[in-house]
Amino acid sequence: MSKKCKVNWLDIDGASPKPKALRLEKDETDSLYHCPIQECDHDGFQGQRGCRKHKNTKHSWFFYFDEKPNSKEIPDLLNAASNFPIESTSQGQTSETTKHAGKLLPSFSLSCDIAKVFTKWLTGSGGGYKKDRAAQQIVTRCFNFLRFCCEDEEELSFDVVDFGLCSPNLLFKFINYLQDECKLGHGGHLGYIDAISEMIDFRKLHGASEAVVRKFSATELYLKRAQNSVAKMMRLQWTTDLDIETLEARGHWATMEDLLEVVKFHLVCYENTVKICKSSPAQLNPSDLTFGTKFVAMYLFIKVKGHVL
Repeated sequence: MSKKCKVNWLDIDGASPKPKALRLEKDETDSLYHCPIQECDHDGFQGQRGCRKHKNTKHSWFFYFDEKPNSKEIPDLLNAASNFPIESTSQGQTSETTKHAGKLLPSFSLSCDIAKVFTKWLTGSGGGYKKDRAAQQIVTRCFNFLRFCCEDEEELSFDVVDFGLCSPNLLFKFINYLQDECKLGHGGHLGYIDAISEMIDFRKLHGASEAVVRKFSATELYLKRAQNSVAKMMRLQWTTDLDIETLEARGHWATMEDLLEVVKFHLVCYENTVKICKSSPAQLNPSDLTFGTKFVAMYLFIKVKGHVL
């Protein structure tokens, strides 16, 4: 991954002398750990480790400030970080690629009446009682798509919404634009696909005519195929990225001998956990069960990827 200079937030005026503690709680709705920064548009993390790493790399100021300091107040530090040369990534992307990846997409106003009605539906029973943060992300992605479809429209109307949702050709161009111009990853593609699907469901239940609803079927067919294609590409990428030889070549993984030593080291603890499960499961701690699950997952990963054991 590309590396940038880190800003020492402790040296900035107004910084807390001690970093704040980061407490993370799993969202009961989607079982994910969300970034505490409200402005962050990340969908969430499966575990606390990923969320903490994201916080340390993207929002390190959070530990010393309640709000992110203005860049004008710290020009020397931030300019030093932003002017640091960016290296090529492991996938061969250059600094120009990184520049496009952070480009903001144009959008309709998120304070219009349609945005309010759509958000209310998403957070209600019809939309699955989504959290405000998740609903805001869905609305933003849909409005990005609609602005792409109707660049000349000044205000958003339901006619504009139906026009965009009934245009598989424009949807196809938009997905390609996200990949080719914005350099969006597979997870981002799925996020946009799911968001547009939510808006189609919203229009079906709120005012769309029968003729418009029939046209939605073509868009939904493309969305389903696009979702399957992106999911297949994700699996292929994971297969390549998680290959033992690939990780060893990049210096991101231990040797196979080291991995086998780790298995042997934890094998005794795993066997004891299995014995307790069989003899007196009521005495088993949840942490022991978590350890056993992770041990089996690690064992199977090494067995499949390493073709040993």
